[in-house]
Amino acid sequence: MDVQEVLKNLDELILSQTGKQLDTLQVAILKGVLKGQKYKDIAEEYNCTPGHVKDEAYELWRTLSNALGEDVNRANVRASIEKIIIKNPRNFKSPNSFNITFCPNSIPNSKFYSPEDLELIGGKLTKKSSSANWESIIKNARKKAKLEAVPYLAKMELTAAQIAEALDLPLAEVQELMS
Repeated sequence: MDVQEVLKNLDELILSQTGKQLDTLQVAILKGVLKGQKYKDIAEEYNCTPGHVKDEAYELWRTLSNALGEDVNRANVRASIEKIIIKNPRNFKSPNSFNITFCPNSIPNSKFYSPEDLELIGGKLTKKSSSANWESIIKNARKKAKLEAVPYLAKMELTAAQIAEALDLPLAEVQELMS
């Protein structure tokens, strides 16, 4: 899923649970944080104060925490969203539920595939993967989420060994990311 799809699905999830949609500043905060921006940069783009962005972000993380059923904050929002998508794909539209216009030029040899044989991954139509491939995709997504958590844990002054043990990652990989 690309950022727009994630935002759309989060908005729908929050709407279904709270009756309110994400406002434009909340969307800007999510986009900015997912792109690695600081609140100050988001505030400049949105033409407001960093304090206002921080206050709105606090409310956003609280709303997302309630909607997703786990603690969500700036440091773990990407990993939380990825984990929720992997654990509970029913909370998010499945790739096959998107309205897709099948065009012959969109997929090589598409005339050999029926719509049931296709899925949307990363914004691209592909032939459906086998369950073994899905296991590999899920495993890679989990590892990516763990690797993305390393810098945040390092900022909390955890040692490479502590991080490697907590995330069940090889120590050498953690050390490489921290250097």
